[in-house]
Amino acid sequence: MAARLRGLVTELWAGDEPRPSTRLLGLALTPVEVAFRIAVAARGRWYDRRRLPGPSIPVVSVGNLTVGGTGKTPVLHWLGDWFRAKGVQAAVVVRGYGDDEVALYRRWFGERAVFAGPDRRAGVRTAAERGYRLALLDDGFQHRRLARTVDILLVAAEDPWRIRMIPRGPYREPLRAVGRATHVLLTRRAAAGRIAKAWKERLARLAPGVSVVHLELTMGGWRDLAGKPANAPREDVLAVCAIARPRAFAAGLGELLPTARIELASYPDHHEYTAEDVASLLARRNGRTVVCTDKDAVKLARHRELADHAVSVGLRVDGEPAGALLAALTEVAERL
Repeated sequence: MAARLRGLVTELWAGDEPRPSTRLLGLALTPVEVAFRIAVAARGRWYDRRRLPGPSIPVVSVGNLTVGGTGKTPVLHWLGDWFRAKGVQAAVVVRGYGDDEVALYRRWFGERAVFAGPDRRAGVRTAAERGYRLALLDDGFQHRRLARTVDILLVAAEDPWRIRMIPRGPYREPLRAVGRATHVLLTRRAAAGRIAKAWKERLARLAPGVSVVHLELTMGGWRDLAGKPANAPREDVLAVCAIARPRAFAAGLGELLPTARIELASYPDHHEYTAEDVASLLARRNGRTVVCTDKDAVKLARHRELADHAVSVGLRVDGEPAGALLAALTEVAERL
């Protein structure tokens, strides 16, 4: 029953042509969505009237309007690498929902550089006390208790065009909230250029003073579950993921491995894999290589019986920041 309900919600959130049962679920959730919209609007007005004290160190926030799936994690990794090349070691401040993201950030940035906890103002303060001169704030767009120097909003070209808010859709805020951002990055994986162009025009109309630029996310970088370089699979694969957009992951693998047949085994976002899950995957593998995302790798690595049969592949941002975003980041780096 729970799996069927999750499937209906996934279909409803995707914005595809719904079946009658999905439409009924949408109608049933409409009053809850209206209540959520009212609560979000009231909260927004309250924060709009407040003046927040500046943080002890500069904060670069990366966030989005939807529940997952826009590329926050690879973008934050990209920003961390950019600042490191400028001689600035950034701290990462994260709420800690889902141990996969915390573990992945620790793998990328080091154990001591990641500050996890629900009070992110305290996380920034602790990072400053430990000598960090910059904080990268994960999933920070709705965390309005904390002032930020650069406020980056990610919008995926694959996001549903129709703005349905929680629980009837994946949006946490209405689209007009884009005006709060200092920079908007329109991320794109497999979306057609026409769709990305339409999104850019829409966002520019809503926030004419905010820079909106395309950011390509590419899949690549094969690694074993411990994070060491690995070879790409040569034959068919079992694709395993517990992310917001599993079909996008399978589609990306299809582009990377055009001759392989890909079977998708998806789990709810941030799912913690159990011994039973791993046993099921091994039984289902049938000699194929298991391919997972970087986020899944840090959790599946705990199950050693899978290690010899699995590799991970991540999303990455190619190139350097450009335009108004480059100017803003350079200004932050030069002040440190």
